[in-house]
Amino acid sequence: MSLVTRRGDDGETDLWFADRVSKYHPQVEAYGAMYESQGALGLARTNAPEWLKPEILKIQKDIFVISAELATLRGKNSLLKERINKKMEEWIDCQIERYEKVIKIEDWYISGESACGSALDLALSIIRRGERWVVKIRDEGYIENPHLMIYLNRLSDLLFLMARACDQEIKISS
Repeated sequence: MSLVTRRGDDGETDLWFADRVSKYHPQVEAYGAMYESQGALGLARTNAPEWLKPEILKIQKDIFVISAELATLRGKNSLLKERINKKMEEWIDCQIERYEKVIKIEDWYISGESACGSALDLALSIIRRGERWVVKIRDEGYIENPHLMIYLNRLSDLLFLMARACDQEIKISS
């Protein structure tokens, strides 16, 4: 089976559950940013200290859940196997608390102190762009899950803290 389907040659793409939209549709922009963030997170994980790799991988898996939700038209979300939920929101809040006990932010930071930190900074910038698209599609009525918005907003904060831990070579204990 070929990866090439030719279904997008006309400028449209598939959403989940057989819906088709233009490639510039806001939902495509939103899940496209999530897809881009996966590359930056993969680069971060490749360069991360061993203790941090499982956390980055968990975030990457959560982004797959987010992407599926963003690629589903409203009214069809019940067909998804998993959605961002309160438990995931609580996990990310717990992680932020863990990092904030150790990482002290006293000034602005310029990215580039470590390969892992730089990749995490890139990922958080992409996530922030995606978050802006998610706000747009929420406001336009395409999505309704409040946990998704909260998770994305907190995710860039967590990625910032993870980047600083990498830059400062600080291990954050479980």
